[in-house]
Amino acid sequence: MKKFLAVLLALLLVLPMVACAPTTTSGTKAPPPQTTAGDTGKKVVIKYSGWRTEDQAAITKMNELFTAEHPNIEVIYEPILATEYDTYLQTALANGTATDVIMMRSYGGGRTVFSGGKILELNTQNVPNLQAQIDAGIDAWASDGKYFAVGTGMTMEGVWYNKDIFEACGINKLPTTVQDLIDICKTIKDKNYLPIACGIADDWYVSEEVTSSILMSVIGSNDWVKQLYDKKINFTDSKYVQMLQTFLDLSPYYPDFFEGLTYEDCQSLFITGNAAMYMSGSFELQGFIETNPDLKMGCFAFPGQTAAPVGQNYTAACSAGVYADSKYVEEALTYVNWLASQEGGEAYANGVLGFFSPNPAASELKDERAKEWQALSNGKTMIHMLGYETMYDGSPDYSTAIGNTVRAMVADGLTAEAGATYMQEQMGWYFD
Repeated sequence: MKKFLAVLLALLLVLPMVACAPTTTSGTKAPPPQTTAGDTGKKVVIKYSGWRTEDQAAITKMNELFTAEHPNIEVIYEPILATEYDTYLQTALANGTATDVIMMRSYGGGRTVFSGGKILELNTQNVPNLQAQIDAGIDAWASDGKYFAVGTGMTMEGVWYNKDIFEACGINKLPTTVQDLIDICKTIKDKNYLPIACGIADDWYVSEEVTSSILMSVIGSNDWVKQLYDKKINFTDSKYVQMLQTFLDLSPYYPDFFEGLTYEDCQSLFITGNAAMYMSGSFELQGFIETNPDLKMGCFAFPGQTAAPVGQNYTAACSAGVYADSKYVEEALTYVNWLASQEGGEAYANGVLGFFSPNPAASELKDERAKEWQALSNGKTMIHMLGYETMYDGSPDYSTAIGNTVRAMVADGLTAEAGATYMQEQMGWYFD
């Protein structure tokens, strides 16, 4: 556990941190610290919108814990379908109907919303518990040193595996290298099981869960990522080529016609017990338990190229910001401050299984499977999935480009080198 916290601390300090001045985006003075609004005697109901519809029951239960401490503040979670959330939020902010607390996208998506001036700037005066997250480094929810949300959920990405299938195939050791993984795939295929549920129809899945996880096993640290973002290297770099080659090397063990399979198709193959492995993340845990509670599942980090992996793919996933024009800003700040605390962070992580608080103190987990995912970071450098920090401002964005690339490799028989060249051509706008 301590190793996890140390690694998380080191990981998110990759980008420089700038202390926040107590002002809002409009330049007005930020509200003073508010941590006791629930004790004013006035009953207030605030609303929290987000895109995680599957977490409604868990977040509702978590909010009951908050209200037990702040009996005069009731929080209602109102989720919107993920595919509709960004449009909803844009409209709600424009017409003044946004909820008091808002789940904010990380990096570019969140920064764009924050730049509109409708999201309150957070700092250690109006959200004292933000300090713990700043110390851990939460640049994912910052713009030019100004924080627009507290982190509520970070996820690990890697490989799910079916324990029953592994046992049936006589596999009693998890892979630490790519060759180990290939050998396991051969054994599983020889036993007439599907080795890996992997499809490439959805760009985001190819980007976040498949190629980014493979890439971490190649680069091993954030240095390569920084060089790419700083344009000192590009996608024809040998390490990126190696990632694409690894994807190709594993492709004989993907399902038939995998180029047309969606994320939901792959998810279904694993959760119904029809695939031995599934490249995805800890965010699946809650849904897996609810859908198939009898599924015996475990996880491992994507293996290293020639030795145990030293880099771990992760996602800055969920957060909470405050609507600047809310009637209940003080109460919203009290809630957000609680979410950033040790107690609030652990309540979220133990309710929404598979998500982990950026607050290093919020580390006590109850579910053994969640602990297993959390432990993947032990002794490793945490590296955020590629592209989101800077490569979404042009067309095609990173996810679209890598989706196009792997599909072209499969459909047209491109080599890894040719695929890397095609990737670079698509992303030329970034390097110009």
